[in-house]
Amino acid sequence: MINNPLECWLNLRMGRRLDSGGVSPEELREWQFELLRKTIKHAATSSQFYSKHLSNIVPDEIRTPADLSALPFTMPSDLRNSPNSFLCVSQDEIARAITISSSGSSGDPKRLFFTTGDLERTIEFFHYGMGPLVGKGETVLALLPDSRPGGVGNLFSESISRLGAKTVYPEDPSDIPALLNLLLNSRATCILGPAIHIHALSRLWKSKRLPKNQVRSALLCWDVLPSVTIQTISNTFGCEIFSHWGMTETCLGGAVECFQDSGMHLREPDFYVEIVDPATGQPVPDGTSGEILFTTLSRRAMPLIRYKTGDIGQIVSGPCSCGLSMRRLTGVTGRLNGDIRLPTSEQLSLSELNEIILQFVGVLDFKVSFQQHPPSLNIALDISPEAKIPSDLSKSIISYPKLNRAIVENDLKINIEIDNHNGCISSGFGKRLITSA
Repeated sequence: MINNPLECWLNLRMGRRLDSGGVSPEELREWQFELLRKTIKHAATSSQFYSKHLSNIVPDEIRTPADLSALPFTMPSDLRNSPNSFLCVSQDEIARAITISSSGSSGDPKRLFFTTGDLERTIEFFHYGMGPLVGKGETVLALLPDSRPGGVGNLFSESISRLGAKTVYPEDPSDIPALLNLLLNSRATCILGPAIHIHALSRLWKSKRLPKNQVRSALLCWDVLPSVTIQTISNTFGCEIFSHWGMTETCLGGAVECFQDSGMHLREPDFYVEIVDPATGQPVPDGTSGEILFTTLSRRAMPLIRYKTGDIGQIVSGPCSCGLSMRRLTGVTGRLNGDIRLPTSEQLSLSELNEIILQFVGVLDFKVSFQQHPPSLNIALDISPEAKIPSDLSKSIISYPKLNRAIVENDLKINIEIDNHNGCISSGFGKRLITSA
């Protein structure tokens, strides 16, 4: 197992000896902005989109976060409308192109391009980021899509092999009974995947009275992490829980939980992250929640500058107890406009429903749709094969203050039904959302 792996990685990327010790925040920020200026020059001279978008920008004048905040945003719609206009290299240099249209995205699909070097930097991040979770000779059960060359599954597998460990993948991550058998047969000590899948796996594991001593760590990714889910997984497996934030636009990796449980260290050698007020677009102080933006620092094929992710989070204020100077991200609670407006004009989030519904032992997963006229909230449950709809579930939902007010004042109907009763779940990869009719 690597000692202080992210510190070693940061030193490696900055051209320092691996054992050079810590990098000060001031050194890191100066180095980042040097890379940032190079990125802006590269994009402005090589990309059709940024040659126009940044036509009035003088890269050498971008020296501070305040200078950067004067640059225009890059919107997801820009990427959807004309992905080829972002290209900064020839098609011959493209090693991987990914088209994404996930549950966390809206509108037309986006298309992202990466060079071999872009992908290699993601492998490096996975390699060093997984150091505290898995050691030589161990096995990781990875619930990841796309094992083709350049796909996230393939990149992750390569990173794990560099640790002297191996990776196993399920044929269908939503088939939880098959997932449980694979976990048992592989003797995997680490699980990586969406929080809801690992939550469902832990529910079946506990129902079969299986031991706590196999799984040592779990890395939860893709979606918001409900506290009830984290507690269920931790208590069932007796393992450490780590979280990850990222998206395809970040070349799949973005931030990974510190082993000191103090937030997710950002992938700062490759990105500069800002948090802005969603209403004004202005930067907010550390410790304040807002929309996550990032600017790539090492991307060759398709740099992105002040890209609006649509995700909500905040930068942890103050230094980390582990001594690493890379900033930390926390409070990733969902997406902008991810809530629904109830007839009472109150906002209801999926995070709230997660805490209400996932606490019931037989519930593996659920999906929600909301209809405005007439108002109804429709909940479809995925439950364990031996379970029934929990008798207290309906009571817990209708007694939730926001929902109770909408029921009393606006005749909101709550409909609960079973979707899957065979141990399978409905959620795929990507972010779970409340759909609206």
